Amino acid sequence: MFRLIHSAMVQEYARWLETTDYHDIRPAHAAVLQPLWQTPEGERLTALASTANITKQSAGALVDSLVASGYVERVPDPEDARAIRIRLTARGRRYARDVRGFGRELETRLARQLGAGRLRDLRGTLDLLRKTLQSAT
Repeated sequence: MFRLIHSAMVQEYARWLETTDYHDIRPAHAAVLQPLWQTPEGERLTALASTANITKQSAGALVDSLVASGYVERVPDPEDARAIRIRLTARGRRYARDVRGFGRELETRLARQLGAGRLRDLRGTLDLLRKTLQSAT
């Protein structure tokens, strides 16, 4: 069931992308974009790969694509001159703002269809399940 819901959500997101100016973004890019939303100073590639649970090479390919499209940039790490951080550009920050808006609109639509209480209960249950699974490792 989780895989089916995830697939449906990815399709919903892909349809939204088609209606925006973010035609060069693919759902896979979220693996490295989303962690950067809370880190304006950027993250090292190894941290992005670890957070996304993908290889460093896969993360690097996603970052290369996002650099070429102008969503992220590579900057020197202020803590280690040999290291590089990946951070959002102005275009990347606009995308982050807009995709969050898409998420809020989707939640509003789901609340209308399911009922606000059921959606709130579902969110609580999923959060509890996530915490339970994380504490089991």
